[in-house]
Amino acid sequence: MAAPGFAQEDARPDPSPAVQEAPAMTVGRLANGLRYAILKRKSAEPGAGVLMRNEGGFIAERRPGERGLSHLIEHLVFLSPTRAAPETYRRFVAVGLPLTFGAPSAATNSWRETNYFLSTRRTDPGDLDILLALFREAATELTFREDAVDAGRAEVMKEMAEKRAGNALFASYIAAIAPGSPTDVIDAQNSDDVPTASIATIRDLYHRLYHPAAMVVVVVGDVDVAATQAAIAARFGSWAARDSASAPVGHPQFVRDRIRPVSVAATPGGRRAALVTVVMPTPRPADTVAAQARAMLLDQMAITAITSRLRTAQPNSPPGKVGALIETGEQGHRQLMLWDHYDAGQWSPAVQHLRRTSCDLVRSGFSEAEWAAARDTLTGELERRAAAMATVPNVDIAKDLSRAVADGRALILPDALLAHARAVLPRIDARSGSAWWRAEWRAGREHFRVEEPDFTDTAAAERDVRDAVNGSATHAQCRLRE
Repeated sequence: MAAPGFAQEDARPDPSPAVQEAPAMTVGRLANGLRYAILKRKSAEPGAGVLMRNEGGFIAERRPGERGLSHLIEHLVFLSPTRAAPETYRRFVAVGLPLTFGAPSAATNSWRETNYFLSTRRTDPGDLDILLALFREAATELTFREDAVDAGRAEVMKEMAEKRAGNALFASYIAAIAPGSPTDVIDAQNSDDVPTASIATIRDLYHRLYHPAAMVVVVVGDVDVAATQAAIAARFGSWAARDSASAPVGHPQFVRDRIRPVSVAATPGGRRAALVTVVMPTPRPADTVAAQARAMLLDQMAITAITSRLRTAQPNSPPGKVGALIETGEQGHRQLMLWDHYDAGQWSPAVQHLRRTSCDLVRSGFSEAEWAAARDTLTGELERRAAAMATVPNVDIAKDLSRAVADGRALILPDALLAHARAVLPRIDARSGSAWWRAEWRAGREHFRVEEPDFTDTAAAERDVRDAVNGSATHAQCRLRE
């Protein structure tokens, strides 16, 4: 969301790489269960990134009448008075605005969490303490005054109306590749309950979601670590822990046996895209930083090599037309995808090319030449990212750090990942990379999807897509399952 009052004209100075230094990180947990992380980092940025992450989003909207309310609460944090200032409308903005820079957004809400984040003008301990106190108020003290709730309803309903078509298309895709996953089971963007939910219902969800064990507080910048750590403890340490009976309920990953081989979407005005995807459960993070770095590097090597292969077959295509990605955890599962945003009338050649490419990758793997080229490309990209690290805003690093803390992973910054790449990648040849990719792809179930606005008969289109896939299969093993 774009937080009211936080879209100023001020711009943060561009940090200079010359003043970047190696960061020192402090991670801990308060007695009540709240987790925190402080990353001391020097740059030309005058202040710090300050973030509060609540591990509760759409997936927590389990009761009738709650759909969309975690999103509504995200808006109400910026609108509602608090018990400390019951007459101050937009309490968060009134306190935070003088101490922070403007930004396109100051909060995000997804199926698994809500994030609130600010970029401060200074690293003064007093300013940081005020903002930490503001976050504590946001987590425990909202009054849900009726005029604030009505304003929040209007904002969310407008936002959802603008995104409804795209959200519906994405939901149909998730239902095809990961049935039973949180984003399939929960109609995340459904705001039908937002206009009618009682204040009591909204407040009840707020108190269920916002508790110490569900919170991560992150500060990134050239701060006094000991003073910041003490301020976090002072502001959040008195927050009563939630009893174990009220702990969040786990969510399913997806139902593998319900994944169909083919799906199509025919959304008027929608995109044209052919995709082949496999989905698998999100793996547990490796036990060591080195093993986590190796896993990240293998993901990035494979994506680099596959994207290069797809682009080589279409040398004149614009950037982004074809490509590959690996996404782990964002939607509650691990997803491997190859895509082609084909031109009008070209869905069948696009599908056939994706079939041949994915089949060849599993059967024959990467060549030594393309694996070596991917190694050089990735190393160069990591070198550029490491050199530009000081230009990355503190608040963006705070987001990455909060995800790492929430997932039980290490935060591996580009300079550290580059060091791992230089040590590890020369020892991984194309044969090893191919075996790794083959195991990854076969761990999931393959699904072909075509999004084509001109499809009229869905059943016939699915049959045509299946025929196109099987007709281009270069080996019997590459035919779609029945």
